Amino acid sequence: MQDIKKLVGSLVKKNRKLLKLTQAELACKVGVDPKYISRIETGTSYPSLSVVEKIFKILNIDIDLALKITDNYESSDQSIFDALNTFSSTEEIDVFLTLIEDIQNQNLSEQLFALA
Repeated sequence: MQDIKKLVGSLVKKNRKLLKLTQAELACKVGVDPKYISRIETGTSYPSLSVVEKIFKILNIDIDLALKITDNYESSDQSIFDALNTFSSTEEIDVFLTLIEDIQNQNLSEQLFALA
């Protein structure tokens, strides 16, 4: 769960910065304390679903994209988390996750073929 919190926080932070919003500005739009946004971004706090919904809407984060990210993240694979921090748009993140999904599907196919 801690890894997911950090991953969601990283996604929020990345998109907030892409939109050139400060934590205080985002907090004002969401109706929460700026310190709470900071805790979300660092993964030390996980917001309620209603706050997540508000944040994602303000930051133009596609919920399907966010679910893909959390589904594809394995706690033992820090490289996915690190890679997210290098992208400059949600489109780049989506392409990256599609590639990961394709690789995972290919690996699964190879493993099933090896068992046959």
